[in-house]
Amino acid sequence: MTRPVQEMDTAELRAMAVRGGIEGARDMDREDLVVSLLARPGEGAWQEDPKPADVNPNDYRFHAPDEP
Repeated sequence: MTRPVQEMDTAELRAMAVRGGIEGARDMDREDLVVSLLARPGEGAWQEDPKPADVNPNDYRFHAPDEP
């Protein structure tokens, strides 16, 4: 079983980020690596699906929120 990203050491985080294709991962500090990894899908973070559950994905189009 894998450990949560926050519990991994910096070397493990850096290796995961490099494998995941995060640009500049070799120069990031621990905090930046954790934030970057949690923001990427498939690297320990679940992203919320923006469409309602009862909608056919073929009928749904994502619209960015209006900027103030």
